[in-house]
Amino acid sequence: MSLTQRLLALTLAASLPGLIALVYSSIDLRNTRYGEVRAEALRNVHFVVSEIDQIFDGIEGVLHAVSQASEVHAGDRASCTDYITRVRAQLPQLTSIIIVNTSGSLRCYSEGERPQISLADRFYFREAIATRAFSIGNYTASRVSDRNVVPMALPVIEDGEVAYVMVAGLNIDWFGQQIRDRGLARGSTITVADRNGIIIAREPDPDKFVGTTIATRYIPLLSERAGTHDVESRDGVARILAFVPSPETPFGLYVSSGISRAESFGPIDRALRNSLLLFGLGACAAFFLTWMVAEGMIRRPLMLMVATAEAWRRGYDSARTGIVNRSDEIGILGQTIDRLMDENARREEEREISEARREILMHELAHRVKNTLATVQSIAGLSFRDSQGPEALRGFQERLQALVRSHDLLTRRNWEHADLLEVAEAALAPTREDGAHRITLKGPRVDLTSATVVPMAMIFHELCTNAMKYGALATEHGKITVEWTASPEPRGTQIDLLWSESDGPPVEPPTHEGFGSKLIASLTQQMNGGYEISYPRSGIVCKLRLIAPHAKSREEDGEA
Repeated sequence: MSLTQRLLALTLAASLPGLIALVYSSIDLRNTRYGEVRAEALRNVHFVVSEIDQIFDGIEGVLHAVSQASEVHAGDRASCTDYITRVRAQLPQLTSIIIVNTSGSLRCYSEGERPQISLADRFYFREAIATRAFSIGNYTASRVSDRNVVPMALPVIEDGEVAYVMVAGLNIDWFGQQIRDRGLARGSTITVADRNGIIIAREPDPDKFVGTTIATRYIPLLSERAGTHDVESRDGVARILAFVPSPETPFGLYVSSGISRAESFGPIDRALRNSLLLFGLGACAAFFLTWMVAEGMIRRPLMLMVATAEAWRRGYDSARTGIVNRSDEIGILGQTIDRLMDENARREEEREISEARREILMHELAHRVKNTLATVQSIAGLSFRDSQGPEALRGFQERLQALVRSHDLLTRRNWEHADLLEVAEAALAPTREDGAHRITLKGPRVDLTSATVVPMAMIFHELCTNAMKYGALATEHGKITVEWTASPEPRGTQIDLLWSESDGPPVEPPTHEGFGSKLIASLTQQMNGGYEISYPRSGIVCKLRLIAPHAKSREEDGEA
């Protein structure tokens, strides 16, 4: 095959993934849209359920208000009939109002002569009496008014018993108009049916559906759990139907909302057809351009790449293809080669910088280790100067633990700085585990350098150890308050710290200076400060004054 033929075949092969991606994205878009339509249908049906519930709540409120009228309570048939006749004339939502005795006989009727019938066999009537709640019946031809209605019953409770029942017929036409007034999206439907599947409201085309029964194959939806279903309506339109069966609605009726699949997926189908058309035109244009410019746009850049590779082989690392104004495969290849060489040069530069940084870190590590060993040597010398027994060894180990905690704190902060409050909390942590309420730490934020953190941690440890042995922490009720202030000073920050104990055992001044006092004195001198300690009987009071130097950069600290 010639180069042109190979490029045409490559163009065809490169076009196929695009076609596959287009088809896949179309399918994925349809699936996503299907999920959106189902969710929209569910939202619509629950909105319709809410609206219908409000309609029935309003009717229930009206019947309740009528039941409270004195004409109804009085029991006089004439006045009762006259009253509910006048009221019904102002209520277009009702076809009639009937006051029914608990036996099922009619007491008074809003539409003229009272028929000699009984409603005792009607399930909604029995349900209203049994549940003492508003009840809605099924679509039926009323035996009282001879009109197709949905009967409703409201029991009237007096002295804890059902005195009589308010029965009314829902005006089907009015009910449909209320649903119609809520508005419908194009291609959408709303259907309301009773427990038997007889449609009592349907928008649009109510005249074709009201009074008919839901299609047999969809009757199971009346008792299923609320959800969605793909259906084909009797008008021949395929829809995605969301429904709520009668047991799950507060008013005991089946409600569904359908969205036309053609309306929902029409834009997606049109977009797919247009995309396929454009894809075909683009593929034809690509084949034509490939055939026209194969030699000029491929061979020359390839030979340029070969020449660049040859220059690299001879050691000219600065050689580049210089292909920067092309976005096709050849251009991408040339730019990738150039970026590769740029990346190699950058990596070499970064390697040299890393080596230099590693050297600095090694010097800094050696500096840290040397300082730590010097600190340990100093602690050991002071700990075992006057005693070499188990007590001295225990004190030495506790001081090393305080040193370890301060180093842990500095490690978390990259050995750069730590806050005074954090240092105090770390040093006093073992004591505060079971008695945090006994130690109070108060003071502003003070940023300490790594050279200051370790001495401060050791000072807190010594004061805490003394308090546990002889001071406030030696009893169950003793308390310690640590307060400090900070003020600027030419050499850094001056810290005035007050350690005061209370509610411990009575304090007696020591007869000689102990190791702790010597260590605190040595550490405060290292920080250009000093300390005073007094021994009132209420508890030891220690005043510290020291200078926390300004933080130095990592480079300066590493060179120290």
